[in-house]
Amino acid sequence: MKNQNKVYVFTIASVLALEAWALYVMSRSYAHWRPAMIVRDEPQAHALYDTMMHTMQEAESLSYSVAVFNEPGPSVSRYEINLKKPDACRVNVTNGVTGKITTLIGDGQWLWIYWMGRRMYWRSDAYVIDEKTKTNVFIKRPALGGSGSIAGEIAGLGMAWHDLIWDPSLFHGHADPYAPYIDGIRSRGRDKVRGEVCDVIEISYMNAQRTRYVWISPQDHLPRKTKEIVRCVENHLSVSRWSEVKLNADSLPSTFTWSPPADYTQWHLPDAQASLLRPGQAAPDFSLSSLDKQGFNLTAYRGKVVWLYLWRVDSPACHEDMPRMQSFYETYKEKGLVVLGLNVTDNQRIAQFFLQNKGITFPTLLDASDTAKDNVTDQLGNRSGRAPLSCIIDKQGNIVDAWYGCEKQHSRALAALKTAGVNAEKRVP
Repeated sequence: MKNQNKVYVFTIASVLALEAWALYVMSRSYAHWRPAMIVRDEPQAHALYDTMMHTMQEAESLSYSVAVFNEPGPSVSRYEINLKKPDACRVNVTNGVTGKITTLIGDGQWLWIYWMGRRMYWRSDAYVIDEKTKTNVFIKRPALGGSGSIAGEIAGLGMAWHDLIWDPSLFHGHADPYAPYIDGIRSRGRDKVRGEVCDVIEISYMNAQRTRYVWISPQDHLPRKTKEIVRCVENHLSVSRWSEVKLNADSLPSTFTWSPPADYTQWHLPDAQASLLRPGQAAPDFSLSSLDKQGFNLTAYRGKVVWLYLWRVDSPACHEDMPRMQSFYETYKEKGLVVLGLNVTDNQRIAQFFLQNKGITFPTLLDASDTAKDNVTDQLGNRSGRAPLSCIIDKQGNIVDAWYGCEKQHSRALAALKTAGVNAEKRVP
């Protein structure tokens, strides 16, 4: 155990040293960051990745265990995953801090989520769990289907200390949301995991905002270890170790079935949007920093309609939506509409590179201070931490509408802008 911890410490120390060098390069100019960090694609390494994805998606059944941690120590989230075609799943999640187990079962018709005894805290609980819903409860809703995501359910519930790196729903044909943003894949040679020699590949996403390393077994073409670096204002390093990998093995039918005990009651998960500011409420008057380090107050825009748009670099939805936001800005900036971007997550150099690469020119606030994050969580009501988040504010400083996600035609935004007094009938590309 001591030797293993020494290896963990050495590995993470090496990664952090590399990251310190990368941040030094970025601090000079974000223009220097691109050639320093982005991976060039290598056909042989890309073929290893394609084979891994094909193996996972073509299997009839797959089971494995995953231990995920951010640093050496006792805080490890564990997952026991069983998957079967066409749409069955069972995942036991053990929270690394509390030791509490959450179970998700998909039987093809329903998704069941339950706990033995007291359930996990969820962000909508507003820091206090309702006494009536804290024990012997379960969630029942329609099966995930093609658009659903096991990893998304786990992250949304906030029930794991460390989230999965690879989504088990890839097995059921769920599209990897990061796949369209792969910069390149290259080989990192070979390395042993628990005595097994594996091929190691490095995958760069979103201009190296996210990097993954995957140790792939030549025997079944599936991972034995993964490592992910997400470069926000602070770098997040996660490592996951796979074990007990079984491909196309038989499983008991009872694995994918469950019925609630007689003393359990159904709990309806609150809508994440329920915590957002409601129409008619006064918009918060918080202070943030802009790109030029100038102070900012939302009250400075009284008399104008404001579209406050919270975004982050690692959100595929934001990558898709930001060019449309730019089109709105260019179309309606002379008609009384202020489009105001807000980012409280990302390293400023990475965010600047993103804005330049996307051709974004509307005013943007980049402030990743704790105060700014608290403002977004408490004053805007973004307890779930999702992005994008839109808030339409009228000339009197009141909320007209607030919602998560993006719309290709921005129908909801057009209706809100019309209510706020901007004649925005033209749909943007």
